[in-house]
Amino acid sequence: MKYIDDRLVWFGFLRLVDYAAKFGISDVQGKIDIKTYRNLSSTPPPERKPGPAAAGASPVGTYGRPDDFVPLFEGVRSLDDLWLTRLEDARPDESLTVERLVMPARSIHPDGVRSLLAATELRESCQLGYQSMTSAETSDRTVCPHVLVKASGRYHVRAFDFSRKRFIDFSLSRVLTSVPLVGDAPVPSTLDDDWHAMIDVEFVPHPRLSPAQRHTIAREFSMVGGAKIVRVRRALLFYLLDEMRLLAAVRLLDAELADVAVWIKDPRRVASELTSMESGS
Repeated sequence: MKYIDDRLVWFGFLRLVDYAAKFGISDVQGKIDIKTYRNLSSTPPPERKPGPAAAGASPVGTYGRPDDFVPLFEGVRSLDDLWLTRLEDARPDESLTVERLVMPARSIHPDGVRSLLAATELRESCQLGYQSMTSAETSDRTVCPHVLVKASGRYHVRAFDFSRKRFIDFSLSRVLTSVPLVGDAPVPSTLDDDWHAMIDVEFVPHPRLSPAQRHTIAREFSMVGGAKIVRVRRALLFYLLDEMRLLAAVRLLDAELADVAVWIKDPRRVASELTSMESGS
């Protein structure tokens, strides 16, 4: 029920086929679940029925967000709810043996990004009101998004920016408004070369470590033969290095700047790939 609620809040629609696939259930069981939600809701989402459809209408089996929609669940919303299945602790009065550090989170407002998220899934264009950190003023951007990514603790969309005429990343927390542009021709995601190019990054224990320390780090990261190869999209290479706390060290090709226990076997090649990606974006 919470997942159905979140889809309507964030995307503005729910498709039966997506819901059934999410939980590995049949379409029949999915329809029963959605019917249960609709019975509980004071503003049940209408279903797109079979029959003639107006231009731009949603496909059959799609449930749309009513204009007067009232969520079934209260509380602060997070996009994590769409990625993870979370259950409340069955014994809230007892202490747990696991503690999770809660970091300050970037706020994302559903009303501002709903059309952008829908455009991402429906492969359509939309217009954004976007506040970049490289510009003092908010700007209007016409974009065609094709994928939602969570990396380095934030959500962003990979989208073609019509004004810059290339694919770049847009942080969802900096999207102030989004408006659908259904009539605009979409830009195929196949043209995003940095997204489809795969890069192998080979991590090794940092050379400054002792033999015993290197052995421990190899074990910690499940390295085989003293190395761990991670395959990543070139468009996400920046985020991989950032999360591994190696970004500055790789850019400057200086292993001593790495304040972690791992390093990259071929930093010059990885730095070249990073420069290639950033110069295009």
